[in-house]
Parts: sequence; structure tokens; C-alpha cells
Amino acid sequence: MGIIKWSNQKIKSYTVWDIGVLKIFCVIAGLILGAYVSSFVKQYLWWLIIISIVLFIFLIIRFLTAKINT
Repeated sequence: MGIIKWSNQKIKSYTVWDIGVLKIFCVIAGLILGAYVSSFVKQYLWWLIIISIVLFIFLIIRFLTAKINT
């Protein structure tokens, strides 16, 4: 089984909540990477990093433990 086929089968098992968490993670990552000069991001940088790490770990665990719906 190729990695593309395997990942497509895993993605089909995502729920609306999983996609929401992915979006929040992407927004926080974008804030950190794209707007680093902003005073808000500098003020709360460590909180944003902690939140993004927790969300990333959640997504990895959810992705690797999801049951394949065929």
C-alpha cells in the first residue's frame, strides 16, 4: 500500500471536530510564522507555541490511531 493511498484512507475517518482542530492549529502556526513581528504574537508567543504543540500531538495521535472506513 502506497503512502498516498494509506493517508487518503486515514483522512476519510476524520470527523468535523478533527478538521476544526486542524484549522485552529494551522491558524496558530500561521500567526507564529507569518506575524512574528506583531506585538500580540510576541507577547503571547509561548502560550501559542504550547497550544500548537498540544494540538499537533492530538492530530498525530488521531491520525495514526484512526480506523480505516472502507
